[in-house]
Amino acid sequence: EENFNGYFGWNGTRTPTVLENRYGVAQGGFGYRWHTVDPRFDVAATPNEPNRFGWVVEIDPFDPASKPVKRIALGRFKHENAEHVIAADGTVVIYMGDDERNEYIYKFVSAGKFDASNPRAPANRNLLDAGTLYVAKFEGSTPGRGTGTWIALVQGQNGLTAANGFPDQASILINARAAADRVGATMMDRPEWITVNPGR
Repeated sequence: EENFNGYFGWNGTRTPTVLENRYGVAQGGFGYRWHTVDPRFDVAATPNEPNRFGWVVEIDPFDPASKPVKRIALGRFKHENAEHVIAADGTVVIYMGDDERNEYIYKFVSAGKFDASNPRAPANRNLLDAGTLYVAKFEGSTPGRGTGTWIALVQGQNGLTAANGFPDQASILINARAAADRVGATMMDRPEWITVNPGR
């Protein structure tokens, strides 16, 4: 959900939280003023409501009766897209960009493996519920050349501890931006429309 922060706002005097600031949730939002007519969008009344936005939502076009599923393991930020590929080992890999200046490139690797012999198998439907979220760190000063590494955003690793504001995995997924800040990922110039090289 790109630019979800603009739906929210509040009346009166209130100091935004660190999390709200990091995701751009501001008093006036984008000027829609929804918070003046629906308490759901009034952060003063429902402070956790913005945390329900910014997730990848998956639909099943082959099942009109199915309900959309929020894939929280992919992290919360301004997803421009979610490009998928099946890795050589059968895991599902999702590449994503956080579409805002000075944000990051992420990837998710499923814990389970895709059953290519039965693409509509029930087990395939839940592959995006469990796995590891990573953020990219790039090195190199020569234009067009460099290297990169993926840093796991996992509670207890890479400084993502309770002492640093991440008591559990949910806190990392909800505040993926701050987790990426903490591990020293590379800020990008509004990364969007991530794609993969089909020959790699």
